[in-house]
Amino acid sequence: MASKYLQKYPVPEGFHQILHDFTREVLRDQPEDIIKYGVEYFECMRDGKEFKFESKFNIAKGQAPGRSHLPPKPINSIEQAKKVVETSNQRNDNERKASAPKKQASGSSHRTRQESAGSQASHPEEKKAAKDYVNELYQKVEQDIDDIEAERIEANNAFFQPHFDEKDMEKIVKIQASAKGMLVRNQLKQQHQVEPQIVYKEDEEKNVEQDIQDMEEDQ
Repeated sequence: MASKYLQKYPVPEGFHQILHDFTREVLRDQPEDIIKYGVEYFECMRDGKEFKFESKFNIAKGQAPGRSHLPPKPINSIEQAKKVVETSNQRNDNERKASAPKKQASGSSHRTRQESAGSQASHPEEKKAAKDYVNELYQKVEQDIDDIEAERIEANNAFFQPHFDEKDMEKIVKIQASAKGMLVRNQLKQQHQVEPQIVYKEDEEKNVEQDIQDMEEDQ
């Protein structure tokens, strides 16, 4: 709205500064009667006198610093108005561009893909080096995984591996030998008569039972 009137009407020189100073003083003093306050304010400004106003919002009555209101310095208000108009027009142009439909988006993306493909084709060595690097990194990761898995299996085997002393090992060897003898005699079962086989089997079972009893007594 302001830019509309600035384009239609010329702004008097010094008008902007006068309004700015008056607004500042009104907000600072908070007068109850703004019209009376404005009359006194502009009369003092016109005569170049010091304007004093005791407000209930001051720190202490009569202690508010005096303020002199002299005629403002002349400023180039026309140039300021032009800047405001240019800023407003530029903002409107940006809004129109943002709301306008985007055209030829597919063509630009197609050109971008072509440029990307051309850059990849023009640098085959870099592409090969990148591929080799990725493959090498992948192999290192696989090797690390294999090493970790092997260490885990070895640790599990060491944890579950039983620990025997020399006496236990001797008894285990005896039991294994007895069991092996039983297997051999069972294989001979088909080649010999039944009676001696039964005798062998009973003797072997006695030997195994005796070995087990010896182990229990030692423990």
